[in-house]
Amino acid sequence: MKINISRKILVIGLIFLFLGASTMLGVNAFSTNGQTPQAMGQICLTNNVKISDNIGNDRHPRMATNAHDQAIVVYEKEIDIFTKTVPVMFSTDDGLTWTSAYEYNSINFTSGSGLLQYPAIVYNVPNDLLFLAMVDPNAEMYNSEVKFIPGDIANAVATGYDFTENWYGLSFTGCTSYTYGAATCTDNFFLPLTTQDGYSQTQAFGLAFYTYPDFEYPPGMNGISYDGNSLFKSAPNAEVEMGSNANRIFIVAETARGSDTIITIKSTVNDETLLTCGEQQNGMDKYADVEQWPGEYIGLGIDPDVSGSGNKVCVVYVQDGAVKCSYSACDKQTYNPGFSWQVSTVDSGASTPAVYMQGNNVICAYVKDGNLYCKLSSDGGATWGEASKKNDVDGTVVTEKGAVDVDKNGIVFTDNRDGNYDIYFQEAKGAAAPELVIELISGGVGVSAVIKNTGDAAASNFAWSIKSDGTVFVGGEKTGTATLTPDASTTIKSGLMLGFGAIAITVTADTATRTASGKLLLFFVTGL
Repeated sequence: MKINISRKILVIGLIFLFLGASTMLGVNAFSTNGQTPQAMGQICLTNNVKISDNIGNDRHPRMATNAHDQAIVVYEKEIDIFTKTVPVMFSTDDGLTWTSAYEYNSINFTSGSGLLQYPAIVYNVPNDLLFLAMVDPNAEMYNSEVKFIPGDIANAVATGYDFTENWYGLSFTGCTSYTYGAATCTDNFFLPLTTQDGYSQTQAFGLAFYTYPDFEYPPGMNGISYDGNSLFKSAPNAEVEMGSNANRIFIVAETARGSDTIITIKSTVNDETLLTCGEQQNGMDKYADVEQWPGEYIGLGIDPDVSGSGNKVCVVYVQDGAVKCSYSACDKQTYNPGFSWQVSTVDSGASTPAVYMQGNNVICAYVKDGNLYCKLSSDGGATWGEASKKNDVDGTVVTEKGAVDVDKNGIVFTDNRDGNYDIYFQEAKGAAAPELVIELISGGVGVSAVIKNTGDAAASNFAWSIKSDGTVFVGGEKTGTATLTPDASTTIKSGLMLGFGAIAITVTADTATRTASGKLLLFFVTGL
């Protein structure tokens, strides 16, 4: 659903208040500077590592790993029935010890209630940035809170970074009952997702796109949208998660249909040029408005999670008491995703799945008989290896939805071995795999692109190409092969190009794709 916004900036001391208004649908946004960080303790066990140290029940852990080999974990910390905070914890030693960076409490945020839930944390490689999203269901407004955090969080703490900077809030005018939240990012856009009631919908998606550091909508895009379910019926939604691969951005959720619960997926292109192209469909941004994203039902199930890599995606969920994995490739930068789902069984008699994908390697963590297990797949989710038990106290892992998360370096999970719900970490790495990203496309004499291997294995003899469509007489396409060790990068070049006018550039490296648009002035490329 399209939202027209008129913004004002009202300066009151150090507070910046953004007001939005629309005849169709409005949004409110706010930013503030606030509280002092609080210290939190860590307790190391023989194998599992206890992250939270709290007498209340802690839930919904989420994890990310930055380019500095630091693991970052956020979760709901229950102070009492009226107060939940979101601590941001990090480890620089593979999860052996954990340090508190900051603890967010929305009581310090304008209109905040002090009750934060469903945090999500994602790491943005190109900007070396962490993006945190949280939901305050009881706030008078600004129910969706987001925060930009330096990617090297250990250095940020060591140098005295103010963790209250760039802390923002937004809400949809006329909406209530904010419940679930998730987040993801493109190279330069940051996407917080919430579910809420409004406009004749129950628990529908509300999605925003923001840029860093100005918290503005990307140019050429309306920037914030609400899913009116006119194109695809996904609401009411629950247990939402987000992810992405080189080609697409994904939302997965539970959708109630009568007495059944179905796994829904909606997706759009992971292409900032298309996202901001302004093309309309049904009076809305075709690629950016969440109402216009193509959607489909994967099948009956509950408690989904999603992860993607290259041109592949895996969705895990629980169906008839078993953890299932639906896996597919998806088309490149086209409106329709071209999914062709196949389904494998990870394990039976299991629940609470989480998934992480890198290359063709997939790790799935889940709970069975009160214990934490993980299995590995080396073929994109088609087949799975032997189960490996990961908790060191038998039968105490919590089976609530959202109680487990997994990332490239390990698993975070909720455990009640001490009589209340606490958050624990267990190292669990999948097989090494390469992962190529196209970091930059630049102009000059021809087109250049930087390819980096962000994985932990060599990318050997992969194919790359630079293709430029438009009025290009010479040098419209260049291909080659390259090899990159982990964390290495290379610059590829189109060579001399001759032509004139607007050009659309597509760079590929194995299954990674990135596009850009510019102008070719005889032999010089500009406007990128």
